[in-house]
Amino acid sequence: MVTVSKIIARVTETRWSKLYVSVAMAQCVCVVILQSLICYMNDSEYKLLPAPPNEGVLSPTIPETEIPQLAADRLDRIKWENICFIGFQVWFALMTVDATVYQNTAEILALANINIICAILGALEVVDGNIWISKLADTHYELDFLYTASKLEICLSVVILIFACALAYLSYQMSRQFGWNIYKKIGADIKIQKMYRIFQFFVLALKIDIFTQFLVSVFYLIQYAIKLGIQWETGIQLAITLLMLPMFYFARTAGSSECHGRMILFITFEAIVMVHYVLILLQTVDPTDSWYVWICLVCVGMAIDVGTIILGCLCMRNFDRGLKPYVQRGATDKSKHELTLQKSQSRLSWRIDDE
Repeated sequence: MVTVSKIIARVTETRWSKLYVSVAMAQCVCVVILQSLICYMNDSEYKLLPAPPNEGVLSPTIPETEIPQLAADRLDRIKWENICFIGFQVWFALMTVDATVYQNTAEILALANINIICAILGALEVVDGNIWISKLADTHYELDFLYTASKLEICLSVVILIFACALAYLSYQMSRQFGWNIYKKIGADIKIQKMYRIFQFFVLALKIDIFTQFLVSVFYLIQYAIKLGIQWETGIQLAITLLMLPMFYFARTAGSSECHGRMILFITFEAIVMVHYVLILLQTVDPTDSWYVWICLVCVGMAIDVGTIILGCLCMRNFDRGLKPYVQRGATDKSKHELTLQKSQSRLSWRIDDE
C-alpha cells in the first residue's frame, strides 16, 4: 500500500529522483501559467468577434464576411484545447511521481516520449494562431489579444522543448537506477521478467488512457454539449466516458488477480471505446476547419486503445504461469512474497559461495 512516507522515501531516494520530480513539477507550474494566459487572450479575442452560428461556419468557400465568425468558432475551440493542455500537465506531473514511487522504467521512458509529443503540439499552436492572425488582418477587428497569445505560444514551445530535453536525460538516469531494484524484486528468472514487463506496459497503458481517453473525452463533451446541446451521440459518449475510470481500475485488478472473465470484459469495453473515438472524429473533421489538435489527440488515443487491447490479451495469455505473486497490490500478499524471495536469494548466494 502506498503511504505518504513511502512516496517521500522514493522521491528523495537519490539525486536523480529528486531532480526528476522537481523538474516535472517546475514544468507543470510554468506550462499551466503560460497556457492560462494564452487561454485568457484567446477568450478575450473571441468576445470581440461576432458569435458563430451553432452549427459552425458552413461552406468550403468562405465569404470574406464570414471569416470573423469562423475565427470566433475556432478560438472557442482553442480555448478548450488550452484547458485540455492544462489538464495534461497536471496529469503528467502526477504520473512522474507515480512512476518514481512504483519504479516503473517503462512508465518513465513513455512519459519522456509523451512530453516530446506535447512539445510538437505546442509548436502546432503557434502555427494555428498565426493562420488566424493572417485571416483576420484585413478585417476591422483589433488583434492585440491574438498577437500577445502568439508571443506566449512561442514562449510556451521553447519552455516545453527545454523541459522535454531535460526530462529525457533524467528519464535515462532514472531507468538505470530502477534496473537493479526490479531485479531484486523479481529475481533472475528470464520468463518471469518478460511477463512482468508486459504487465508493466499494460498498467502503463491504463495510466495513459486516463488522459487520452477520460480527460480528452470530458473536455470534448463539455465544449460539444455547450455548443450543440445534448444529442444521441452525446448520450452514448457520456455513458462511455463515465465508465472509463471504473473500468481502468477493474482492468488493473483483473490483471493482478489473473481473472480471465474480467479481462475479457475490459477488452470488450475498449473495443466499444473505439466507437466513441469514431464519433468524435465524425464531429470534428470538417472540410472548412479541421480541428487539428483534437484530431491528433483522438488518433493518439485510438493507437493507445489498440495497444491496451493487445497488452491485455498478452497479459491474459500469461495468467497461471507464475507471475501472480509479483503483481499483488495488497500489503499482506506482498510481504509474504518478498520474504519467500529473500529466502530463495539467500539460499542461492550460499550455493554460489560454496562453489
